[in-house]
Amino acid sequence: MEQGYIDERIKTLKGKIGFYYENMVNGEKLAHNADETFLAASVIKVPIFMCVCKMASKGRLNMGQKIVVRDEDKKPSCGALLSMTGDIQTDLSSLCRLMITLSDNTATNMVIRAAGIENLRREFAEIGLRKTRINRELFDSEAAAAGLENFICPEEIAMLLKKIYNREFVSKEVSEEIESIMLLQQIRHKIPGYIGRKKKIANKTGEDGNTTHDVAIVYAQNPFVLVITADDTDVAETEKFMRETALEIYRENGEGE
Repeated sequence: MEQGYIDERIKTLKGKIGFYYENMVNGEKLAHNADETFLAASVIKVPIFMCVCKMASKGRLNMGQKIVVRDEDKKPSCGALLSMTGDIQTDLSSLCRLMITLSDNTATNMVIRAAGIENLRREFAEIGLRKTRINRELFDSEAAAAGLENFICPEEIAMLLKKIYNREFVSKEVSEEIESIMLLQQIRHKIPGYIGRKKKIANKTGEDGNTTHDVAIVYAQNPFVLVITADDTDVAETEKFMRETALEIYRENGEGE
C-alpha cells in the first residue's frame, strides 16, 4: 500500500483523520496526521492499563486489592458494571479486564482512582507520552464543562503497541500480560471487522459522538500495528474505511492466525 493511496482515501472522509501503520517485520510505515492530537475517547484506557501494570510490577499497586463499586460510581454506556445492582466488591485486576475487554467506563474510573490521576500523569510522561494526556475521569461533566479533556496522539499510541509487540514494555512478562488482555477484546467491528472477529488481533476502540478510533496489533503473517483516529467525522463512513483499509493491509501482509 502506498502513502498516496492512503492520503487520497482519507481526503474523501469528513473531519480530522489520523493514521499510522507500521509493518513489524520490514519496518514499512505509512502516516497521516500521526503527530496530531485527538479526543481520546476510550483509547485512553490503553495507556491507563499499561501504566497500572507498570505500577503493579514495581510494587506501587496491588492488582489483588479489593475495591467496592457503589451505585453512585456507575457510569453509562459501555460495560457490565452499570447493569449490576447494588454495591459490587471486586479487585483491581478484574476492573482492568473490564476496562479493556468491554470498555467499561465505571471500571475505568475506579482504576483511575486506585492509581491516582496525578500518578498516572507522571507515569504517562515516564513511558514517553507527550501529547497523549489524561486530564479527567470519564463522564465527568463538571471537568468537561471546564474544558478538561483527555487526548491521544496516533504515533504515541503506536509506540506503545510496538513496545507490547516487541516485549519491551517493562518486561517480557508484563508485555505478554497486557497483550493477553487486549486479545480478549469484545468490541471488534472496526479494524477486525472485515478481517474476521476470530482472527488474532489485539485492539482497543474508542467512540464518542462524532469521534471514532481503533488501535491494534494485527497478527498477519507479517504482523503490523495500525492506529486510525477520527474527530468530527461521519462515523459510519470512517468505520467502513477502517474495515476496508485494515483488510487490504492484512491481505498484503499474508493472512495470519
